[in-house]
Amino acid sequence: MESVEYDPINNRYLASSDGTSIVAIAPNGALSHFGSGLTARYGMEIVGNTLFAISTTHIKGYDLTSETPVMDLNISGASFLNGLGSDGGNRLWASDFGSKKIYEIDITNLSSPTYATVANQTDLNSQQPNGIVYDAANNRIVFVNWGNNAPIKAMDLTSYAVTTVANTTLTNIDGIDRDALGNWYVASWSPARITRYSNDFSSSEIITVPGISSPADICYAIETDTLAIPGGNQMLFVGFENPTVGITENSATAALRVIYDAGLPQLKFTLTQAQFVAIDLFDMSGKLVHKALEGVQSAGAHTVVLGAIGLPSGTYVCQMRSESLSASERVVIP
Repeated sequence: MESVEYDPINNRYLASSDGTSIVAIAPNGALSHFGSGLTARYGMEIVGNTLFAISTTHIKGYDLTSETPVMDLNISGASFLNGLGSDGGNRLWASDFGSKKIYEIDITNLSSPTYATVANQTDLNSQQPNGIVYDAANNRIVFVNWGNNAPIKAMDLTSYAVTTVANTTLTNIDGIDRDALGNWYVASWSPARITRYSNDFSSSEIITVPGISSPADICYAIETDTLAIPGGNQMLFVGFENPTVGITENSATAALRVIYDAGLPQLKFTLTQAQFVAIDLFDMSGKLVHKALEGVQSAGAHTVVLGAIGLPSGTYVCQMRSESLSASERVVIP
């Protein structure tokens, strides 16, 4: 799966898969097709009652109620349309991964949409743009990029100047979204993880989700405080009762903390420097039942989500080992 959008009108997620269909995911996990023969290959965006979706060099619009086509715009000369964002009104922005461009689309009239190139290869410093999110408070779009040490950039919507808002050590950043409090979530392929940044990108936290693979165009559903993570042939969901947890608790001194977010356990720790970390879960008989984390982790705040590991409900002992820290805590899997 490449992209996902939450449909608050019908309380479901819509996911683009292999370019041949759009999959609807109900709250109980039931799958169905959205419409008949409707396609989406990469980015999607919901504006009002319309789902906009990238299909090769076209941006198509589908009515959420009737599940029928209402718009079909061909971006002439486009090479690889990928990310899609909107201001919630009359404007969309699409990234062209292949031609290294960003397009602004006017969707005031779905029967006759128009577009313009607002960033080219020179403006983007030859980087390949990917996911895009509109930032109304700062009148800009924020977008992520492919490649090594991929930066997070912004484009001012008055001057259309492009600036870097955060440098990273991440490789191949695919998706970006934000929660109701303005925290940013970015999905990278290497390391395969979610990184959460504060509103102004001044602090960050690493979120490790078991089973994550090639995380793509993520979606944070503000209505349910749930992060949906597409990647490969799966969709992972991570619930957050309080989206500020982790960003505001970086000063805690405990080596390993267990919190329960949306009723599910999360492990939190902070490293002062990069080092090897192993976190194992044991049942009450002392049997190793799950390796939650194993490998070199970067300095900073970390969260390990345990809601999707598939263990039976019960009480477990979590042990953490690193070059500088050693701790154990009890964890309850509901």
